[in-house]
Amino acid sequence: MSAISAAVRALAGTRLTEVRRVANLAIVVFRPGDGPGWTIHAQCPFRITHGDVILLGSRDLNWPRERGTDRDEAFENGTTKYDAQAEFLTARFATSDFRVTGTELGPGGRLAVEATGDGDPIRLEVFPDCSGPWIESWRLFGLGDGEGHFVYPEAAGRD
Repeated sequence: MSAISAAVRALAGTRLTEVRRVANLAIVVFRPGDGPGWTIHAQCPFRITHGDVILLGSRDLNWPRERGTDRDEAFENGTTKYDAQAEFLTARFATSDFRVTGTELGPGGRLAVEATGDGDPIRLEVFPDCSGPWIESWRLFGLGDGEGHFVYPEAAGRD
């Protein structure tokens, strides 16, 4: 088992706590009962689903929360559809206990994390769409000092 596979599997049992962004970088945070936890930063297409419903997707960054608002202005001001859905999900995670029940690292860096709370599971899916081995698609890293730091594709994390 590779180090990145082991790190993805180590998310099992952690609590899904937050979804946000910095520019066009999606951030999803997982925490154990106490302690620093882990975060995934995705720079490639991703989505969060609940059953057959897409709750949040990377393209939501392209659409303003309010119709008629300028797209670029909404992106800069943090008032996109993505921002609205991320706020909704983070608030939901604060009132429910969504724990990671499954992880999968598939071909081409496809990453899936499933968390179950009080109903149907929520699933995070990250799917790289770039052929360049030096171009980062996503990373997983620990939030504490000395925690692991993993980049996909691996070559993108090399200096």
